[in-house]
Amino acid sequence: MASLGLRVMYVEDDPDIREALQEVLEAAGYHVTVAATAGEGLEALRREQFHLVITDYNLPDFDGARMLAQAAENGLLNCESLVLTGASHLEGTAGYRVIRKPIDVDKFLFRIHEILAPVRDRELVRTKEHLQRTQQKEEGQRGVKVELTLYISEASPASLRALRKLETLLAGYERSQVRLTVVDLSKERPVSFDEDRIAFTPTLVKRFPTPRAYYLGALDQLQAVTDLLHDVQVERRR
Repeated sequence: MASLGLRVMYVEDDPDIREALQEVLEAAGYHVTVAATAGEGLEALRREQFHLVITDYNLPDFDGARMLAQAAENGLLNCESLVLTGASHLEGTAGYRVIRKPIDVDKFLFRIHEILAPVRDRELVRTKEHLQRTQQKEEGQRGVKVELTLYISEASPASLRALRKLETLLAGYERSQVRLTVVDLSKERPVSFDEDRIAFTPTLVKRFPTPRAYYLGALDQLQAVTDLLHDVQVERRR
C-alpha cells in the first residue's frame, strides 16, 4: 500500500504553522495531505478519500466550518473532521469538533488517536484478514521456511505501520514459505505471548527456525527482516 498510516488532510493558510503541524502528524505515523485554502481543501476531497480532515477556522477564501459544510452537502465529507481556531467568535461550527488555540501537541495527538481509534481497528482487522487469506491460499504448495508472529496492541499508529510495512515486504516473497500470525494483545493473550515473553508492542518474533529473534517497533528499518528472509532462503516472487 502507498500509505503507511491513516490519511489526514490539514487545511491551514499560514505556511509555517502548516509545515510544523504536518511534521508532527507525520512523525506520529499519519499520511498527511496539506491545503492552503478552503478551495484547495475541497479540491483535495474530490480527488481522494481521507480518514480525518483538520482545518483552521480562519482561511483566506472562506472559513473552515463552511468548507466542511459544503463538502458534506456535496457528499465529499465521508470521514471525521476537526476545526482548529484561535477566534473568540465562531459561526457554523455546531456539530463539528473544535479545538482552541494554543494547542498542546501531546493532547492534540491523543485526541486524534481517540477520534481515529475505530478506523484503526477496522484497518487492522482488514489487513490481518487479508494476510490470513493470502497465507491460507498459498500455504501448503511449498514447505514453510520461517514462522513469524507480529504482536500489536490497541490499534496504535505504530502497530498499523508495522503491519502494513510487513504486508508490503512479504508481498515480494513466496508467501507459502512464510507462516505469519498477527496477535492483537488488546483482544487476546495466546500461549505464544508467554512463550515469547513480549514486553513491548509492536514486536515481530521469528519463532521458527530457532533461536527466536525479536524486532521491536514499527519496522521502520526493514533491512533486518529482509536479511532474515534471505538467511532462511525464502524465495522472492518472480
